[in-house]
Amino acid sequence: MLELFVLAGYLIGGIPFAVPVVLLLHGRDVRTTGSGNVGARNSLRVGGPLAGASVLLLDALKAALPMLLARGLGADAWAVLALGVGVVLGHCYSLYMIARALRRPWPGWRMAALHVGGQGLASGLGLMAVLTPLIVAPVLLTGAAIIFGLKRSTAAALVMVLLAPGAAALAGYPRLASLGLALGTLIICTKLLPDLVPEKAS
Repeated sequence: MLELFVLAGYLIGGIPFAVPVVLLLHGRDVRTTGSGNVGARNSLRVGGPLAGASVLLLDALKAALPMLLARGLGADAWAVLALGVGVVLGHCYSLYMIARALRRPWPGWRMAALHVGGQGLASGLGLMAVLTPLIVAPVLLTGAAIIFGLKRSTAAALVMVLLAPGAAALAGYPRLASLGLALGTLIICTKLLPDLVPEKAS
């Protein structure tokens, strides 16, 4: 039964809102501009603040709203968690983006991983907002401090997702909530860590 919730979340999470938003607001294809990533950060870079904020909100809501709906319909905590983690997985490794990528030659695994989804930060924020709402502000403030202090957005994102499970435990949330955040962190790190590895000189 949990597998169905993961699958539903995966299909929802794979919807690349950045593509229509940036196209509508800026007339550009976010998949072939900037980093090629379909997340909020590249949408901000390519389409400007309105596009970035819109994608951030939509990607967070595509995790939060299905989870809240499932909870409201009586789904248990495991099912809600499975749905949210599925959304994060789908956002990072979108089935729709994978299908598109398979129709053309891939320049390498690093680029392939970059182009089949976003980095999962906004959908992870939606997951966090439902499972552990009290830690959202402290985690975001920590990330903001790193961004403004060190000017390293990827490092800030990595610190935020690594901090979240422990912060949830310290805030007194159930272990299940920390587990959900830990699973989300694991998925997101597969997209963030390659960004911290310098490209080899050709």
